[in-house]
Amino acid sequence: MRWNILFLGMCLIAPLYAQSDLTGRILDKVVCEEDAAQSYALYVPSSYANTKKWPVIFCFDASARGRIPVERLQAAAEKYGYLVAGSLTSRNGPWAANTAAARAMVKDVSAHFSIDVARIYTTGVSGGARVATTFGLSGLSKGVIACSAGFPMPDKIPTQIPFVYFGTAGVEDFNYWEMRRLDQDLSRRKAVHRTVIFKGGHEWASAALMTEAVEWLELQAMKTGSLPKNDDFIRSQFQSRVAAMTGQAGIDRWCALQSLNADFSGLVEVGALEKEENELRNSRVVKAALKKEVAAEISESELVNELGEVAMESTNRKRTFAAELRRKADAADDSIERAGVRRALAGYLFSTRETIRRHFEEQEYGEAAAVLELSSLLKPDDKQCFYDLARAHGFNGDKKRALGALRSAVAAGLRDIERIQSEPAFAKLAHEADFQRFILDLQNPPPGSIMEMPVMRVSAALASVELRVFSQPNMDSAERPLSFLRVENVRPDTAAARAGIARGMEIVAIQDIRIRGLSEDELGAVMQQPVQNEIVLIVREPPRRGEWEIRISLRKSSRELSPGNN
Repeated sequence: MRWNILFLGMCLIAPLYAQSDLTGRILDKVVCEEDAAQSYALYVPSSYANTKKWPVIFCFDASARGRIPVERLQAAAEKYGYLVAGSLTSRNGPWAANTAAARAMVKDVSAHFSIDVARIYTTGVSGGARVATTFGLSGLSKGVIACSAGFPMPDKIPTQIPFVYFGTAGVEDFNYWEMRRLDQDLSRRKAVHRTVIFKGGHEWASAALMTEAVEWLELQAMKTGSLPKNDDFIRSQFQSRVAAMTGQAGIDRWCALQSLNADFSGLVEVGALEKEENELRNSRVVKAALKKEVAAEISESELVNELGEVAMESTNRKRTFAAELRRKADAADDSIERAGVRRALAGYLFSTRETIRRHFEEQEYGEAAAVLELSSLLKPDDKQCFYDLARAHGFNGDKKRALGALRSAVAAGLRDIERIQSEPAFAKLAHEADFQRFILDLQNPPPGSIMEMPVMRVSAALASVELRVFSQPNMDSAERPLSFLRVENVRPDTAAARAGIARGMEIVAIQDIRIRGLSEDELGAVMQQPVQNEIVLIVREPPRRGEWEIRISLRKSSRELSPGNN
């Protein structure tokens, strides 16, 4: 059965929810009535009434963190009147499971709300973006916001694209080149699309960029007639896009002009801008830049291949090679080379996940250890990488290296003693004196030490704040999602103290990004965001109820949040 036909049938069900209890706030978890195994986060705009039809955006996160996209879309949904639902069960994995999650969510939302079937949209990140795009191809979604990944089969894009497409990617995203190629492919197919590149990595677009995406969907709906034209809105959008191009030159300006002219042709006068676009297309500057892009993509692909070869070489060779790459990746200058190396490293580390899984399944523990050794040198703060390296050494009978890797995992933040003790790979270690002392040290930490997770001090404006990280309870995996940061200490007479940060407060969001549901790596990425004028925190202070905002002003210049040393 086609998705759109199924959806039309479901829309005949009368709304059941008491709308006044739901509007204007995010519901963390809504369990699907007909399938209790499926659930989703939900936002209903405060203006909602079932007397008219409403557009809806269904969201798919690669790790089933459905609240994150709902949060990113909340402001746009409230302003423009959208329902937003984010699956809490759809994730990277079997297609059948994603289909079941999507069907249950769509059916449940449509059973209780008045949906405009001509304005059903989907969005996703990474593998979730491929899910979102698949539903566009099936006819369910009229528009897709795809973050950090494109079509389900990038090499098999159909000639005709039956939906509008808004893509995003970070400049350090390992799928950056896929998204750039897709932008060109869609242009050749004359598909309605826009691609925005931002400073960042493989991640959801920011709340501001998601709002821009929703505004683009509004514009396209006006062009097709599914939404009445609003001349003031169109003019404002055009002026904003033109203003954003100020200072752009060369290939960046040419790409921006392509998108601008395609979006506003027939709505406003763009003759002069189309002339400029054509002139730039034929200019030496743009042609040279396009050649450089091709060369850069090839170079990064060769680096990923070289990493695969180095993984099988000596430890000394790995250390030397990894140190050089980390030096380039950690360079202070925001250069093209740094972005390229970061993309290559991220791509390599992502691609090795499947390789490592296969080595473990086939009991090729030496090969798994070789790959994991290089990965740990490239990413020395990854506790899961060290833990897997310890498992590979343990299964391979190398007790000394297994214990060494375990110590590194603990130093990086691993605290799951029960998991370590029950791991079959460490069975041969269980009676070793060194292993027993290691477990004893974990069970009886020195007085005053923090056991939940390692203490971090955040540099720049938050260098004076000591934070303790708490994960969500009742989770068995070592990769437990985070819950909040608690303030342990604040240095007196600092910007943070003057802003009102106090010991005992719980920080639940940083720069509009909710901490709940993030992994430690994702929290690290949040901490590394560039900050220009101020840091915005959402805090709470038990036993007081409610949350409030604290703003820490950065008076002198742009700063960066980055992990610091004790």
